[in-house]
Amino acid sequence: MPNFITDPALDPYMIQIDENNYAVVKNVTAGKSGKTYQQTLAFCSNLSSAVSKIAKDSLLDKDYSSISEYVEQYQKIEERLKTMIKL
Repeated sequence: MPNFITDPALDPYMIQIDENNYAVVKNVTAGKSGKTYQQTLAFCSNLSSAVSKIAKDSLLDKDYSSISEYVEQYQKIEERLKTMIKL
């Protein structure tokens, strides 16, 4: 049976853990119905890849005026999340 990492710092994302991989899952609310469901975004072989997928997906909610702005935002998010998983 899979387990989940549901850290509030990841919200609206969570990471499902099983013996084979890390699945990145996002809680999504449907527009018309307002119903919340879970959307699986990726299956990753390690925790670091799962964190990178969360960072990339979180950038899709807005437009960017330049590549450097996008890269800067990505690096900030990824660094914040990776800091959480350093041992």
